[in-house]
Amino acid sequence: LNLPSLWYEMQLSTPTFNAYGATFPGAPGVIIGFNDSCAFGFTNGGRDVRDYYEINFKDDSKQEYRFNNEWRKTTLRIEQIKIKGKPDFYDTVAYTVFGPVMYDKSFSGNRTINQKSYAVRWTAHDPSNELKIFTMLNHAKNYADYSEAVTHLHTPGQNCAFACKNGDIAIRTQGDWPAKWKGQGDFVMPGTDSSYMWQGMIPMNETPFQYNPERGFISSANQKPADSTYPYYLGRNYPLYRGLYINRQLAKMDSITAQDMMALQTNNYDVFAEISRPMFLKNINTETLSADEKTYLNIYQSWDLNNNADSKGASIAYLLWKNFDSLVYDDEFAKAPKTIMHPFMSSLLEGVLKDSAYKFIDNTTTPQTETLKDIATAAFKSAVSTAKIADAAGILEWAKYKQTRVSHLTKLEPLSRLNLPIGGGNNSINAVKPNHGPSWRMIVQLTQKTEAYGVYPGGQSGNPGSKFYDNFISDWAAGKYYPLW
Repeated sequence: LNLPSLWYEMQLSTPTFNAYGATFPGAPGVIIGFNDSCAFGFTNGGRDVRDYYEINFKDDSKQEYRFNNEWRKTTLRIEQIKIKGKPDFYDTVAYTVFGPVMYDKSFSGNRTINQKSYAVRWTAHDPSNELKIFTMLNHAKNYADYSEAVTHLHTPGQNCAFACKNGDIAIRTQGDWPAKWKGQGDFVMPGTDSSYMWQGMIPMNETPFQYNPERGFISSANQKPADSTYPYYLGRNYPLYRGLYINRQLAKMDSITAQDMMALQTNNYDVFAEISRPMFLKNINTETLSADEKTYLNIYQSWDLNNNADSKGASIAYLLWKNFDSLVYDDEFAKAPKTIMHPFMSSLLEGVLKDSAYKFIDNTTTPQTETLKDIATAAFKSAVSTAKIADAAGILEWAKYKQTRVSHLTKLEPLSRLNLPIGGGNNSINAVKPNHGPSWRMIVQLTQKTEAYGVYPGGQSGNPGSKFYDNFISDWAAGKYYPLW
């Protein structure tokens, strides 16, 4: 969430087409929007298209590196950087068969030990023509036009959603996706031979897609685009919970109106909490709780599972999970490099639901063996100690605790909007986090006369002195929409 906004609204009207939606400054077309025949939108494809290879240089000149049992010459590119009042700075970048050496002794990327060199292979280094997809979508009249347009999306890969006035709906996980084996590229790979190189790209006709599915809708909230039978490796990090709830709601809705969709897009329900709370309530040992702790347990227990702006239960749930994760994993991670991630929250939740003696529950730094009850109770007590401080300061309500802000790119507070009164969260459809959230909400009803609504957290001007700089933010936070004519 930034000011000036990532997006601004635009209509393009010519004798041959009429398109409306959100675009980027400088982009010669509507990026997410609709025309007189159809509508189109995108979510991030989430696939890993950038890998690193450890390069073994012959010496510090970086002129040769070991590859397939021989010394191969690099291509050296010298960048001349002019600095006012100082001599020019020359930066020499070595190019390998994988791509440019991004990290070496002269540039460590903030690593404490930088004796190794790493080349990067990235699809964004390959030629492409992304502008063509948006030009073609702006003109598209039917599914065939959409299908042809999306083939021009290369990097970054996206889930491309589509609907047409004739009733066709579709989604494709479109992009240049390396055809990887399981785990390829999850970690730095050896750069000394060709066996770890990308073997090719997934053919366009083998990318996951849906066209007029039997269930009557397509959806994307960055969830995994295919099941385990899909033959190519999709990577690991796909959030489950927003997509799960969207599909649950759409499956039971009928004769949906634009207003129904407004309510769905701004829905604060937390499916993750729905699944995790019974586990906590079963394992928190209430006999060891103080009167104060029982008061907060009651707030958590009676919470309606909506991350609403005024909810104290949402804040307690957030603190409980944060402390639970730390108590489960911090002992094992104490000696790991600081950049190592904890497992995804879905992995921990699945782990304890499948096995109450989940192997990481025990604290390896103590002589006794901790149980799930021990850790859940300790996590709750720790959460309450933080919640009491926030409550005393009058900031335990979720919006006040979360402190969503739309920061100016300079991070100067007078040019930013702070402490917005908005709920939502990581696992809600209304995925509003402290500095991240839905950057363009749009609803298009493809009746004979198109009915469309939209809003974004910004304004049409990038000038902080203009009344149009941030005039949409309050309505965006309140879940309101503007008609798009």
